[in-house]
Amino acid sequence: MTTDPAPSLAVLGGGPAGLATGLYARRQGLDAQLFEAADAVGGNARTLRLGPFRYDTGAHRFHDKNPEITADVRALLGDDLRRVDAPSQICWRGRRIDFPLAPYDLLRKLPLSLIAQISREQFSIPGAAGPDAQHFEEMALQSYGSTLAHLFLLNYTEKLWGTDASELSPRVAGDRLEGLDLKTFFLEAFGGATTKARHLDGSFYYPKHGYGQIAEATADALGREHIRTGARITELGRSGDRIDRLVVNDEDPVEVDTVVSTLPLTLLISLLRPAPPAELRRMADSIRFRHLRLAVLGLDRPRLTPNASLYFPDRSVPFTRLYEPTNRSPDMAPADQTVVVLELPCHDEDAAWALSAEALKEKAWALLAAQNLVDADDEIVAFDDHAVPYAYPILEVGAEDKAERLQDYLRRFDNLHLLGRSARFRYTHVHNLYARAKALAHRLAGAPEHDGHETPR
Repeated sequence: MTTDPAPSLAVLGGGPAGLATGLYARRQGLDAQLFEAADAVGGNARTLRLGPFRYDTGAHRFHDKNPEITADVRALLGDDLRRVDAPSQICWRGRRIDFPLAPYDLLRKLPLSLIAQISREQFSIPGAAGPDAQHFEEMALQSYGSTLAHLFLLNYTEKLWGTDASELSPRVAGDRLEGLDLKTFFLEAFGGATTKARHLDGSFYYPKHGYGQIAEATADALGREHIRTGARITELGRSGDRIDRLVVNDEDPVEVDTVVSTLPLTLLISLLRPAPPAELRRMADSIRFRHLRLAVLGLDRPRLTPNASLYFPDRSVPFTRLYEPTNRSPDMAPADQTVVVLELPCHDEDAAWALSAEALKEKAWALLAAQNLVDADDEIVAFDDHAVPYAYPILEVGAEDKAERLQDYLRRFDNLHLLGRSARFRYTHVHNLYARAKALAHRLAGAPEHDGHETPR
């Protein structure tokens, strides 16, 4: 078999990071080609169809945190990118608690004895986690105090990750614990709902036809002719300090000049030939990712809740989160009907990963009934069961150091660049991915980089 001509840039993975890299690289005049193993682009940020319903493979939202990137995405989608104001809540003992936690809301919905205990604890905690927090449990206690942390955060976090909170890095919190200090607590608790702080803003952008519309529009702008779907990377050949070829689907060799990988870091290590040292391979094997099972229900009713997401911290509930796509865009379902998605996190060795679709459906309906979200005469008119592998890198204590050692090894290849959540083993939002992809494309093309953009390596 003859080897294909080498593109100047091979992008591995067709999720948001890969698509953004391909788009900005093409705009810089680079001959970029994207390789995606699945039959469609979007990665774990796709929008799927279930009869007349649409749903996302995650409770995604686009944050307006980078004006330049927001402008770029708006240029791709036009008026289909809409501003949404939909709050999220925690389901707790039959009550709905605002999340992120809002003191005024807690004051109205928690028993006075708990409010008194929480208020006392605010005087004895720093109000925000210090830089010396060694694990998530310590960070949560420093941020919220023992009562709030144990009521709403620690149990949920352990259920989500399948790991004890004392074994998780503080970085699993992302920016969820920011902004709630002692002053904010009492300002909001006794000043009323109108004094809610900026950290409780529930506004975001969302496309008319689902979050995957961002990926599809990016792919269109990149040029579908530059994207190979059904192209699973099965080997990366290295010579000296360079990656010189990749193999697609075990049989199709492609010479490469420059490579940007958005593949999971551990997968990338396993694909290298010759293989890296055994110590590094064992280290990669010890890093874990969390998978998701999605239970998708089309319901014959106009709405289930007014929320963007509902969270279930109770350990007796197998699911962690429910989201209702029609609260992001009414175009996600027919008029007078709605669609809801329940997330069930698991490892691939868990019973939940092998659960039958019918059993998953029964568990989902049982939860909706137990939470008094559905009536006896409500109907499920459509159901889907979707698996999301490698949904989240599990940031266990020590995993970041392992990931850094793996990345340090990969830095020896001067034509290999890593970009994306799974490739960099860190949490980030889509607007950050697009900004970093744009900065990388500028650098690869020898163009001036934008100020304020992190340059990945």
